[in-house]
This record gives sequence, C-alpha cells and structure tokens, in this order.
Amino acid sequence: MNDVTPRKLSAIQAISDAANYVLPGFMSLLRLSWKYFAAIVALAILAFGSIAFFVRNTNETAIYVTVGIAAFAAFLITNAYYIAIARNWLLGEEAPGIARVYFRFLGRVLLLSLIIIAACLVVFTPVFAIGVAVTALFSGSTPNVSAGVIVLAAIGLIVLLIFTILLLFCLMGRLCTWMIAAAVDSPQTLREGWNVTKGAGIRILGGLLGLTILFAIVDATIEAALSPLLGVTSDSFEKMPSGNVSLPALFTLVLAKAVVFFPQTAASMVYFASIFKQASSR
Repeated sequence: MNDVTPRKLSAIQAISDAANYVLPGFMSLLRLSWKYFAAIVALAILAFGSIAFFVRNTNETAIYVTVGIAAFAAFLITNAYYIAIARNWLLGEEAPGIARVYFRFLGRVLLLSLIIIAACLVVFTPVFAIGVAVTALFSGSTPNVSAGVIVLAAIGLIVLLIFTILLLFCLMGRLCTWMIAAAVDSPQTLREGWNVTKGAGIRILGGLLGLTILFAIVDATIEAALSPLLGVTSDSFEKMPSGNVSLPALFTLVLAKAVVFFPQTAASMVYFASIFKQASSR
C-alpha cells in the first residue's frame, strides 16, 4: 500500500472537539457512559468485598491477586469504553458496536504498549548502565559521595523521567490514528498511522499534555478535598493488606476518582478521534 500523504493537523481543533463532546454534550455522554461506570462500580464492590474477606483471614497473597485481577478487568472495560466513545463521535452510533472490533483494538493497545516499553528500555538501559558504573566507581574509591554528585544524579533522573513521559505521550500521539482506525474498523497500517501524523507530533503532544494536566489537577483537587474527610492518605492503598485502613473510605475515593476518569477518557478519545478525522478527511 502506498504511503499516506500527511495532512495539516490541528491540536486546537481536536481540543475544541473534545471539550464540545464532554461539556455541552454531557447528557449524551452520560447516557453512553452509565453502563461502563456501572460495570466499574460492580467490579469495585466485588474487589473490595473480596479484599475485606482476605484481610480478615490475613491472606496477603490473595489480596494482591485480587487487586491484579480487578485491574485487568478494569483495563478490559476501559478498552470497550474507548471504542464506544470513538464510534459514537465519529460514526454517530448511539449504541456503539464493540464486539466486532474489540480484539483488534485490544491487540493494537497491547502492541503500542510493547512499543512504548521498548522505547523506554532504549532510553533507560544506557543511562542505567552508566549509573551503575558511576556508583561502582564511587563506592570503590570514595566512602562518602559528595552532596553535589547526589544532587546531579537526582536532577539527571528527573530529566530522564520527564523525557520518558514525553516520549510516551509522543508515541501515543503519533500512532493515535492507527488506534482509532481499529476502533471504527477503518483500514490503516502501523506505517500509515505513523505517516499521517508526520510533522504534527509536537502539536499533538502539546494538546494531549494540556488535557492530561487539566484532568490531573481536577483529580488531585478532588482527592485532596476528600482524603481528610475520609481519613485516607497517599499510602493508604499500600496499607490495605495490613487492614490498617478503612476499606469503605478507599472504596469511596476510588468511585470519586472514577467520576473524573470517565470524562477524561472520553475527552482524550475524542481528541484522538478528531486527529484521525482531520488526517483522513473522514
């Protein structure tokens, strides 16, 4: 198949489409989302109920297994919601057909995850090797590493972390049309998906970061407001196996965060769908 000629893509238009979908169209979004939200609530009730049972029986391994299974189930539900949002916005489907495209979309999500992991390894491996070498050098010759070296190492780690996050978002942006194509059953190869976003990577990255930061602020504000009222702290989830934290309080916090998660997911998916629409003149 021939390469796709890149088109001018507008992140501002994509953000506008996402905002219009979530805000003026909130009631339509609610009608589409309620069953997925109900599935997450049911999953949370089942998971927290199981955790409460295992806490009483001091079965820490079973608690971690339960959390892992619940996280995987939530991942599967979320992917169905991704597809529903894309098909609703692009195709106008009130009851989006998910089953036919689900596994194709899921396969692309997993493949994109592997690509991101591989890219992160390419970035981290040489830096990690240098860090190990430097640590061995100092530990072998100098008992006390100077504060300056520690500060520089910390700064380097922070810069690397920021770069990795940007790389992750950039890869998601460059391949977003390839993901959306699977959701709406439109033929597009990985190479074509990469080509249609050529030259627009920074714009897509900027818009995606803007949306992410906005919802992260909302999420953090809700958590900061509820945590003192519920009596939970940032390490409450880690304390869960010990039984030293209120499970109903954690359950309430999870539901509150889910309320933010669904419009955030919808906005992000419409943002990507808008990029797809612009790129393919859909």
